[in-house]
Amino acid sequence: MAYDERGTGDPVLFIAGRGGAGRTWHLHQVPVFTRAGYRCVTFDNRGIGATENADGFTTETMVADTAALIEKLDLAPVRIVGVSMGSFIAQELMVARPELVRSAVLMATRGRHDRTREFFWQGERALADSGIELPPEFDAKVRLLESFSPKTLNDEHAVRDWIDMFTMWPQKPTPGIRTQLSVAPLESRLAAYQSITAPALVIGFADDVVLPPHLGREVANALPNGRFLEIPDTGHLGFIEKPEVVNTAILNFFADTL
Repeated sequence: MAYDERGTGDPVLFIAGRGGAGRTWHLHQVPVFTRAGYRCVTFDNRGIGATENADGFTTETMVADTAALIEKLDLAPVRIVGVSMGSFIAQELMVARPELVRSAVLMATRGRHDRTREFFWQGERALADSGIELPPEFDAKVRLLESFSPKTLNDEHAVRDWIDMFTMWPQKPTPGIRTQLSVAPLESRLAAYQSITAPALVIGFADDVVLPPHLGREVANALPNGRFLEIPDTGHLGFIEKPEVVNTAILNFFADTL
């Protein structure tokens, strides 16, 4: 498993979402957190980078991968920051291996399957199984609509770089990313989360159409030491859309849960 360590101090493990590499966090989070005195660890989930052709793995496999990295680097008990699929992995890690986690920030998450997420999942599976490769411009259009708030999409200055970036680097339809589609709560896990005692901040992004904030609030309500924060004018990638707001919220939470 490819990983990267930067900074010194108490460790923070960042877990990316589906299709995201560890470097996802290097633009806006790692520099800020290292300056704040944290040791930042990022890594490529199974199905990304060197393992992009892997298949047949499950949520449990990825939880075990994460636990093994924590133990290998002697991080426990570690603070975790996850987004989307990364939050799902963190939630299940706290159920299975609670001794490894000091506290967690869970962004853009859910604890159960619903009709809309089921339909989205079926559509994504159908596209992956079809072998169709979308034109980069159309792929970029879909990802922009799924990733950002209307405020950002309607700001010509703000959206210009994202259009260029998403068009230049379309998401490759690899076996690993297809398998990652099933790394998610496929049934309600809210009752299981009631066993999690670590402090957790659940962040919902107000304009997230992929994982809307009401689903994250359910997770926060299920956690005995959970709290919820909704950030306005943000979509599914709110942590890079409004990084200053998100980083401040996370650092304040860490300071409150020393």
